[in-house]
Amino acid sequence: MTDCKKGFKRCEKCRLCRAMRFYTGARGRVCTTCQRKARSRASHASRVQATYGLQPGEYDELFRLQGGVCAICRQARTARLDVDHCHRTGVVRGLCCARCNRQLLAKGLRDDPEIARNAAEYLEDPPAVRLIGQRFFRPST
Repeated sequence: MTDCKKGFKRCEKCRLCRAMRFYTGARGRVCTTCQRKARSRASHASRVQATYGLQPGEYDELFRLQGGVCAICRQARTARLDVDHCHRTGVVRGLCCARCNRQLLAKGLRDDPEIARNAAEYLEDPPAVRLIGQRFFRPST
């Protein structure tokens, strides 16, 4: 690996040459970005453990089991997935993206599988299409 130019130093974690201002202390070996990421991961792990009772590593194991995607919409997200749980029993169900967890489950479906089935039927066979056929909305200009 090439040496860094003057005033820069290689981080032992990410292996990037970073300006000296990214290091704390005279012997700083890991850049502040990597330090912040490590603190964030540790904070997330302790919060998940305290709130949902997931033991260390179980969130990551569940994430791998789901293939790194939301359990509902099956799409990968750049942000961490939320731990979804039943609000009545407290049972952890899986990891969902913020949209599915907050909009679909918490507000729309309200932890009721019957509402989910009704919503699926509605989307597959809308009553308006049966009554009036396909009518398209055109905003007035």
